[in-house]
Amino acid sequence: MSDTIQLSANGITRKHVDSQSCVIAFRKAELPIVFNAEVEQFIERNVLLDCGRVPPNCLKAFMIGTAQRMGLTKLVPYIKNLFKSDVGFKGYFLDGGKLFRVNSLNDSR
Repeated sequence: MSDTIQLSANGITRKHVDSQSCVIAFRKAELPIVFNAEVEQFIERNVLLDCGRVPPNCLKAFMIGTAQRMGLTKLVPYIKNLFKSDVGFKGYFLDGGKLFRVNSLNDSR
């Protein structure tokens, strides 16, 4: 019985995330496959249970930080304009329930 409820909740959560504008913009963008895999994992582990969505500010901060870490710094301006949101929130972003500082990102968009 609890498995059915869990599967149903995951289906609803998946539907919300898949219809989210920042996730749609990311998935439509032509980005390197290895980068996409990292971002998809971020999305999977950061869906908020109360609303079934991923925080766009955190997603953007993670994408920029990951691009920088992977040496894909030329993608950063593109990522900043990929969807409308700030980069993190007051200098931080959440990932997997942990708080991370947004490093070397002076511009909020």
